[in-house]
Amino acid sequence: MIDIFAEQPWLIAGMISIVVGALFFAWTSTGEKTLGIAALITALLLPCSFLIANVIETDRESILRIIDETATAAENNDHETVAAVIADRDTRQRALNELPNYEFQRVRVGNIRIDMIEGSIPQEATVDLDATVRGGLASGAVKDMTIPRRVILTMQKQPDGSWQVTDYTHVSLTGDRDGFTPNRI
Repeated sequence: MIDIFAEQPWLIAGMISIVVGALFFAWTSTGEKTLGIAALITALLLPCSFLIANVIETDRESILRIIDETATAAENNDHETVAAVIADRDTRQRALNELPNYEFQRVRVGNIRIDMIEGSIPQEATVDLDATVRGGLASGAVKDMTIPRRVILTMQKQPDGSWQVTDYTHVSLTGDRDGFTPNRI
């Protein structure tokens, strides 16, 4: 429930506004001073709802932040930072073996869908996103090519509360394997 309020502060602001409106109406109808004061005090909760929403980072917001930071690291060809968000040692090594094959100039992510896996312990999420990468092969055989990819991540909440990748793959946007798809799915 707190996630809804933290991710959509307009929802709680709308509810507070209804209460303020009702108190204001009651005050103007009856002239009761305490109702006017209650309306004013309740109205002060409106900015508080947005401040609280900015302070609380939900699991979805944490995952989105990690994706954004990782895309920036990939764009800077910072392979160690990209691999740092991978919890599984074998998966991290696979990424460290794969990343040096590419040279990135620009990485943009969008169409991000996060599906929290209900009942999983520790908590897990499947993240399906589209990434548009401009770059080429590190060998120089391919340069300045724009490559749209569908990236599928399995993420797991760690004991310290952070989210890390436990598995990943990337395919063409249609979901078909191509020359850039790792030899696994």
